[in-house]
Amino acid sequence: MCDSLVDEDEGFLYDEDKMGMTVTSGSVVIKKDESNLIGISIGGGAPHCPCLYVVQVFVFDNTPASREGTLQSGDEIVGVNQTSVKGSTKVEVAKLIQSVKEEVSINYNKLHADPKQAFRNLY
Repeated sequence: MCDSLVDEDEGFLYDEDKMGMTVTSGSVVIKKDESNLIGISIGGGAPHCPCLYVVQVFVFDNTPASREGTLQSGDEIVGVNQTSVKGSTKVEVAKLIQSVKEEVSINYNKLHADPKQAFRNLY
């Protein structure tokens, strides 16, 4: 089970599980490039995986996502333009991102692990 609390200054939700891991939820707006791309690859999704996540942020072409700097590999994508993507395929999410012109809002979860805390909980 998770304990939840809200940081009112930042507007983020933090969940802490029994292994000392925290989840930071947030939202980022990324301005698209002239090719209508933001520069990420997406993994997971229905029907085989319950979550969608950022596989890679492409940095070699100075993509919008790499310039903005918030999204990282492993971040869970939970929404696009205030629409939940739970139960969606990665193709559906990619099409949703591509359907938006100029800038896209991505809701995400970041997992933070404290290795010292995790080792204390090993049996």
